[in-house]
Amino acid sequence: MTFSLKIPFLQRYLLFFIWLILALSGLYFAYTQDWKMQDPSDFTVNVLKTHGISAAIFLVIFGSVIAVHIRIALNLKRNMLTGLSMLVLMSILALTGTGLYYSPEEWHENIKWTHIWLGLICIFWLPLHIWMGILLRKSKNIA
Repeated sequence: MTFSLKIPFLQRYLLFFIWLILALSGLYFAYTQDWKMQDPSDFTVNVLKTHGISAAIFLVIFGSVIAVHIRIALNLKRNMLTGLSMLVLMSILALTGTGLYYSPEEWHENIKWTHIWLGLICIFWLPLHIWMGILLRKSKNIA
């Protein structure tokens, strides 16, 4: 029995869609609130709520990716550098996102900037991971 590392269509596109919402809402909020230091508007508050809700949905979908895609990839030892890096980045983002709400106030600034910078890295790292996977699959003629 052979298993494919390719994530099923619906799961893959749901993952991409939610990831895009996370990226855009995170970029918007960080830009307006942390770089431009604008007063929060109702729209900005709703963007942050959208970011939080989509993060929760993303974690559920990402958990399903861990259950199959990551487990098979680890056994096959394929695309390990970008894949494990992605896993670490996502785990730290989940922890820092939680820390933004539940950490002591004196930790907040460091956690916020860690979350923002790792989020920016993830915006580029996920496409890199996908691209590397496609290249590896094509170079080995794997379905």
